[in-house]
Amino acid sequence: MRILRVVGTCLVSAIPTLILATFIVFMLQRLIPGDPAVAIAGEYATPENLARIREDLGLNQPLWSQYLTWIGNAFTGDLGTSFQTGESISALVMQRLPLTLILTTMALFVAVAVGLPTGVIAAQKVDTSFDRFLTTGATFGIAIPNFWLGMMLIIVFALNLGWFPGPGGVSLQDDPAQALKGLVLPALALGLVGGAEICRQVRSAMVESLSTDYVRTHRAKGLSNRSIVWKHALKNSSLPFATIIGLQVSRLIGGAVVVEAVFGLSGIGSLAVEATNQRDYGVIQAVVFVAAVIVLLTNLIVDVSYRLLDPRIS
Repeated sequence: MRILRVVGTCLVSAIPTLILATFIVFMLQRLIPGDPAVAIAGEYATPENLARIREDLGLNQPLWSQYLTWIGNAFTGDLGTSFQTGESISALVMQRLPLTLILTTMALFVAVAVGLPTGVIAAQKVDTSFDRFLTTGATFGIAIPNFWLGMMLIIVFALNLGWFPGPGGVSLQDDPAQALKGLVLPALALGLVGGAEICRQVRSAMVESLSTDYVRTHRAKGLSNRSIVWKHALKNSSLPFATIIGLQVSRLIGGAVVVEAVFGLSGIGSLAVEATNQRDYGVIQAVVFVAAVIVLLTNLIVDVSYRLLDPRIS
């Protein structure tokens, strides 16, 4: 029942967050130079044609009315139709979403596989040359832009060595195995930067855990260092680790917009870029809506994991 209350509370609090995020994006879009009606009809369209298009799209309505209509439909699963193609936006998003989810999952796996063990090792060798080397490397890793790292990976592993496909690759529907191989470099470009941040956070949490009284008691009892570090100290550091994992998901989704553009991938990130260039407001709003839902669901999982990892949290 306690977990159900947490889930219910998180879901109720997520609704205002979702509304606020989509409202901000909705208003910011209107600041983008250009007119969707002109983008659809062309620069030489008559004023009558432009007025008719704006009326058909509802762009002649007050902004608050446009937003209320859109958000009401979005909560029922109707994300509208594309200004440019007339296709269902829900269908467009569902077509692109699987690739982004797979990319984000692979990148998160890379981040954890790199950041968790290096953070634990650095904490065990605190204030040594090895620790300083790892923390300095993690600092540089955090500062490296995803798009720059992606381009370097393309040059080295795709163009020079030929180990992985270059930008553009096949779709998941045509050849899933080849498509997954083409996601390795993008996942590394996203995940290595996230792994650097996880390394720093895990190191800090583990240094604190390894200096506690209960760890000294375990050492006095003769427990092996492996058991103390990986079974006891790491468990005590699980709450900060869960927090950073939740933050990484939102950052990976945001980073996917740039990385998908660098690697020519057809995910929701590239869909958002295309819609921005075409002034397709409905598609942009839909991408933000779906991304916000994913982030809020991730935060819900993190909140529930807090209660499971530490029953003292009410």
